[in-house]
Amino acid sequence: MAVDAVAASGASEDSAGGGPWSPTLRRLSAGLLLNVVAVAFEALAVATVMPLVASELQGQHLYGWVFSAFLLANLFGIVVAGLHADARGPAAPFVWGVVLFAAGLILGGLAPTMWALVAARALQGFGGGGLGSIAYVAVGRVYPDASRPRMLAFLSTAWVVPGLIGPALAGLVAAGPGWRWVFLGLAPLPAIAATLALP
Repeated sequence: MAVDAVAASGASEDSAGGGPWSPTLRRLSAGLLLNVVAVAFEALAVATVMPLVASELQGQHLYGWVFSAFLLANLFGIVVAGLHADARGPAAPFVWGVVLFAAGLILGGLAPTMWALVAARALQGFGGGGLGSIAYVAVGRVYPDASRPRMLAFLSTAWVVPGLIGPALAGLVAAGPGWRWVFLGLAPLPAIAATLALP
Protein backbone atom coordinates (compact mmCIF):
# COMPACT_ATOMS: atom_id res chain seq x y z
CA MET A 1 0.00 0.00 0.00
CA ALA A 2 1.13 3.55 -0.62
CA VAL A 3 1.01 4.18 3.13
CA ASP A 4 3.82 1.68 3.60
CA ALA A 5 5.77 2.89 0.60
CA VAL A 6 5.62 6.56 1.54
CA ALA A 7 6.34 5.90 5.20
CA ALA A 8 9.34 3.77 4.28
CA SER A 9 10.70 6.56 2.13
CA GLY A 10 10.77 8.82 5.18
CA ALA A 11 8.83 11.55 3.40
CA SER A 12 8.97 14.92 5.08
CA GLU A 13 7.05 18.12 4.43
CA ASP A 14 9.94 19.44 2.34
CA SER A 15 10.50 16.29 0.32
CA ALA A 16 6.76 15.83 -0.19
CA GLY A 17 6.53 19.31 -1.64
CA GLY A 18 4.09 20.78 0.82
CA GLY A 19 1.24 18.54 1.83
CA PRO A 20 -1.55 16.17 0.85
CA TRP A 21 -1.46 17.07 -2.85
CA SER A 22 2.30 16.92 -3.23
CA PRO A 23 3.65 14.50 -5.88
CA THR A 24 4.55 12.00 -3.16
CA LEU A 25 1.16 11.96 -1.44
CA ARG A 26 -1.49 13.01 -3.96
CA ARG A 27 -2.40 9.51 -5.15
CA LEU A 28 -2.76 8.29 -1.58
CA SER A 29 -4.78 11.38 -0.65
CA ALA A 30 -7.12 10.94 -3.61
CA GLY A 31 -7.60 7.24 -2.87
CA LEU A 32 -8.36 7.79 0.80
CA LEU A 33 -10.79 10.61 0.05
CA LEU A 34 -12.63 8.64 -2.63
CA ASN A 35 -13.21 5.81 -0.21
CA VAL A 36 -14.45 8.13 2.53
CA VAL A 37 -16.83 9.84 0.08
CA ALA A 38 -18.27 6.47 -0.95
CA VAL A 39 -18.69 5.30 2.65
CA ALA A 40 -20.26 8.62 3.68
CA PHE A 41 -22.69 8.50 0.77
CA GLU A 42 -23.83 5.00 1.71
CA ALA A 43 -24.14 5.92 5.37
CA LEU A 44 -26.21 9.04 4.73
CA ALA A 45 -28.00 8.84 1.39
CA VAL A 46 -29.62 5.42 1.66
CA ALA A 47 -32.29 6.85 3.99
CA THR A 48 -33.79 8.66 1.00
CA VAL A 49 -34.55 5.48 -0.93
CA MET A 50 -35.40 3.17 1.96
CA PRO A 51 -39.19 3.72 1.88
CA LEU A 52 -39.18 2.61 -1.77
CA VAL A 53 -36.83 -0.30 -1.04
CA ALA A 54 -38.85 -1.55 1.92
CA SER A 55 -42.03 -1.41 -0.12
CA GLU A 56 -40.56 -3.24 -3.12
CA LEU A 57 -38.88 -5.93 -1.02
CA GLN A 58 -41.84 -6.15 1.38
CA GLY A 59 -39.55 -5.71 4.35
CA GLN A 60 -40.97 -2.87 6.42
CA HIS A 61 -40.42 -4.94 9.57
CA LEU A 62 -36.65 -4.90 8.86
CA TYR A 63 -36.50 -1.21 7.95
CA GLY A 64 -34.43 -0.23 10.99
CA TRP A 65 -32.04 -3.13 10.59
CA VAL A 66 -30.82 -1.78 7.25
CA PHE A 67 -29.31 1.13 9.17
CA SER A 68 -28.43 -0.72 12.37
CA ALA A 69 -26.53 -3.45 10.52
CA PHE A 70 -24.42 -0.85 8.74
CA LEU A 71 -23.64 1.13 11.89
CA LEU A 72 -22.90 -1.84 14.14
CA ALA A 73 -20.67 -3.52 11.57
CA ASN A 74 -18.99 -0.17 10.93
CA LEU A 75 -17.94 0.03 14.58
CA PHE A 76 -16.49 -3.48 14.45
CA GLY A 77 -14.68 -2.67 11.21
CA ILE A 78 -13.07 0.41 12.75
CA VAL A 79 -11.78 -1.57 15.74
CA VAL A 80 -10.58 -4.62 13.80
CA ALA A 81 -8.80 -2.55 11.14
CA GLY A 82 -7.17 -0.34 13.73
CA LEU A 83 -5.87 -3.29 15.74
CA HIS A 84 -4.59 -5.01 12.60
CA ALA A 85 -2.91 -1.83 11.37
CA ASP A 86 -1.16 -1.38 14.72
CA ALA A 87 0.08 -4.98 14.71
CA ARG A 88 0.95 -5.59 11.05
CA GLY A 89 0.54 -2.39 9.10
CA PRO A 90 -2.36 -0.83 7.17
CA ALA A 91 -2.08 -2.61 3.81
CA ALA A 92 -4.14 -5.74 4.57
CA PRO A 93 -7.06 -3.98 6.30
CA PHE A 94 -7.18 -1.46 3.47
CA VAL A 95 -7.46 -4.26 0.91
CA TRP A 96 -10.13 -6.22 2.78
CA GLY A 97 -11.97 -2.99 3.49
CA VAL A 98 -12.14 -2.24 -0.23
CA VAL A 99 -13.18 -5.80 -1.11
CA LEU A 100 -15.89 -6.07 1.56
CA PHE A 101 -17.29 -2.61 0.94
CA ALA A 102 -17.45 -3.15 -2.83
CA ALA A 103 -18.97 -6.61 -2.35
CA GLY A 104 -21.58 -5.13 -0.03
CA LEU A 105 -22.48 -2.51 -2.63
CA ILE A 106 -22.92 -5.12 -5.35
CA LEU A 107 -24.90 -7.48 -3.14
CA GLY A 108 -27.05 -4.59 -1.91
CA GLY A 109 -27.84 -3.58 -5.46
CA LEU A 110 -28.79 -7.15 -6.35
CA ALA A 111 -30.60 -7.97 -3.09
CA PRO A 112 -33.76 -10.05 -3.74
CA THR A 113 -35.05 -9.74 -0.17
CA MET A 114 -34.81 -7.38 2.76
CA TRP A 115 -32.75 -9.92 4.72
CA ALA A 116 -30.24 -10.00 1.86
CA LEU A 117 -30.09 -6.21 1.93
CA VAL A 118 -29.47 -6.22 5.69
CA ALA A 119 -26.59 -8.67 5.20
CA ALA A 120 -25.19 -6.55 2.36
CA ARG A 121 -25.38 -3.46 4.54
CA ALA A 122 -23.44 -5.27 7.26
CA LEU A 123 -20.70 -6.04 4.72
CA GLN A 124 -20.70 -2.41 3.60
CA GLY A 125 -20.47 -1.24 7.19
CA PHE A 126 -17.62 -3.55 8.17
CA GLY A 127 -15.61 -2.75 5.05
CA GLY A 128 -16.38 0.94 5.31
CA GLY A 129 -15.34 1.01 8.96
CA GLY A 130 -12.02 -0.52 8.01
CA LEU A 131 -11.49 2.06 5.28
CA GLY A 132 -12.31 4.93 7.60
CA SER A 133 -9.95 3.64 10.26
CA ILE A 134 -7.10 3.20 7.78
CA ALA A 135 -7.59 6.73 6.45
CA TYR A 136 -6.79 8.12 9.89
CA VAL A 137 -3.96 5.65 10.42
CA ALA A 138 -2.45 6.89 7.16
CA VAL A 139 -2.66 10.50 8.28
CA GLY A 140 -0.83 9.66 11.49
CA ARG A 141 1.85 7.49 9.89
CA VAL A 142 2.58 9.15 6.57
CA TYR A 143 1.66 12.81 6.46
CA PRO A 144 4.10 15.38 7.83
CA ASP A 145 3.04 17.10 11.05
CA ALA A 146 2.23 20.39 9.35
CA SER A 147 0.13 18.65 6.68
CA ARG A 148 -2.01 16.56 9.00
CA PRO A 149 -4.55 19.30 9.84
CA ARG A 150 -5.14 19.88 6.13
CA MET A 151 -5.64 16.21 5.38
CA LEU A 152 -7.94 15.80 8.38
CA ALA A 153 -9.94 18.78 7.09
CA PHE A 154 -10.23 17.09 3.69
CA LEU A 155 -11.44 13.88 5.34
CA SER A 156 -14.06 15.84 7.29
CA THR A 157 -15.20 17.57 4.10
CA ALA A 158 -15.50 14.17 2.46
CA TRP A 159 -18.28 13.48 4.98
CA VAL A 160 -19.93 16.90 4.73
CA VAL A 161 -20.38 16.99 0.95
CA PRO A 162 -22.23 13.63 0.69
CA GLY A 163 -24.38 14.74 3.61
CA LEU A 164 -25.42 17.85 1.68
CA ILE A 165 -25.97 16.40 -1.79
CA GLY A 166 -26.21 12.65 -1.16
CA PRO A 167 -29.90 12.41 -0.25
CA ALA A 168 -31.00 14.52 -3.23
CA LEU A 169 -28.72 12.58 -5.56
CA ALA A 170 -30.01 9.26 -4.23
CA GLY A 171 -33.56 10.45 -4.83
CA LEU A 172 -32.75 11.36 -8.43
CA VAL A 173 -31.10 7.99 -9.02
CA ALA A 174 -34.07 6.15 -7.52
CA ALA A 175 -36.46 8.13 -9.73
CA GLY A 176 -34.33 7.39 -12.79
CA PRO A 177 -32.47 4.10 -13.17
CA GLY A 178 -33.85 2.81 -9.86
CA TRP A 179 -32.88 2.44 -6.21
CA ARG A 180 -30.53 -0.46 -6.91
CA TRP A 181 -28.16 1.95 -8.63
CA VAL A 182 -27.71 3.86 -5.39
CA PHE A 183 -25.57 0.83 -4.49
CA LEU A 184 -24.36 -0.44 -7.86
CA GLY A 185 -23.40 3.01 -9.10
CA LEU A 186 -20.86 3.38 -6.30
CA ALA A 187 -19.30 -0.07 -6.70
CA PRO A 188 -16.47 1.13 -9.01
CA LEU A 189 -15.32 3.83 -6.57
CA PRO A 190 -13.52 1.53 -4.09
CA ALA A 191 -11.66 -0.14 -6.97
CA ILE A 192 -10.60 3.24 -8.37
CA ALA A 193 -9.53 4.35 -4.90
CA ALA A 194 -7.49 1.18 -4.46
CA THR A 195 -5.62 1.71 -7.73
CA LEU A 196 -4.70 5.18 -6.52
CA ALA A 197 -3.68 4.27 -2.97
CA LEU A 198 -1.93 0.97 -3.68
CA PRO A 199 1.57 1.13 -5.21
